[in-house]
Amino acid sequence: MAAQRGAGESREVRLDRTQVWQGLVRKAENPSPYVPAVTACRILERFDNGFLREITVRDEIQVQERVTFEPDSRVVFRPVNDPCIAEIVNEMGEGPDGAPTLTLRVTLSPEGVTKAERTRYFRHETERYFSDALRFIVDGLVDQHAAPSFA
Repeated sequence: MAAQRGAGESREVRLDRTQVWQGLVRKAENPSPYVPAVTACRILERFDNGFLREITVRDEIQVQERVTFEPDSRVVFRPVNDPCIAEIVNEMGEGPDGAPTLTLRVTLSPEGVTKAERTRYFRHETERYFSDALRFIVDGLVDQHAAPSFA
């Protein structure tokens, strides 16, 4: 995964697969630095391949999610109490140059599909929210490794 840094910085930051995976695990446990809309998170229960967490979105909406890890591959978020979202997946892949890639996939529940068909802006707003989230996630992953180190 590579990203160009902001206006004042011209160097490119490249992350390897291990760095991306470690960042995804950190993001699952503490999403606020990666997804600004998530304003709080607490782990309710841990189990072998993940945990149950409760996140607060925009200081008002609380969602419980069962988070499972498929090591070095995918992090799957299954909302327990969100009637519109069935699953959110952060999936690592590999680009043609061998660099890691990150795909964010959102699956609507049957109720979410119905809402998207009946509510004028629901699909557009959902797409925009998750597109913005993906940009913030990538920026957060890169920022974790872009800071100069002082030896």
